[in-house]
Amino acid sequence: MRNLAPNEKALFLILCGAVFLALNMLGLRSFLQARAKLQQALMTAKTELNFDRSWLELSDTLRPADNWINSHPMPQMPPDDASAELLKIEREEAEKAGLKVSEENLLPAQEGPQGSTVGVAVKLSGPFEGVVRLLFAIQTPTGWRTVEKLALRSDSQPPNVVADVELRQYFRKMTAGDSAQNPTVR
Repeated sequence: MRNLAPNEKALFLILCGAVFLALNMLGLRSFLQARAKLQQALMTAKTELNFDRSWLELSDTLRPADNWINSHPMPQMPPDDASAELLKIEREEAEKAGLKVSEENLLPAQEGPQGSTVGVAVKLSGPFEGVVRLLFAIQTPTGWRTVEKLALRSDSQPPNVVADVELRQYFRKMTAGDSAQNPTVR
């Protein structure tokens, strides 16, 4: 083989340098792309970790409520019994509060995400203090009852008011298996 001329040696060295530089640039580009993908994966993992951590914190926050719900379960009864119980409690509490019931309408049972509900729409008249007592007596957390709507207006006799109230009773429906296991559950 013949010896390379100085110009050929210079061109060969420049060519080798260019190939070396190109390979290094490709390697650097691959490294930077891998680094960017790794950073993206780390950011995604951190985001998922923070999301999961927020669920765990929410779980810790809601644990007392869950314990309360488990210690005070929603009543289990047929819809007719739930309607009758709500009507009975509403009448008793209205009588205790000195209110006159002028109109009652049972509302149909409804299914919801929290459970089944029955309702009663009531028109009451009497002292405002009696309406307040009725509302406090009806809405006991362990009774699973709520006041859905309340409209107050003055009565023709000044200290008295007319209240339109819609009450709801939450319950779980009894199934055939539940009534066979424990027939006295209400």
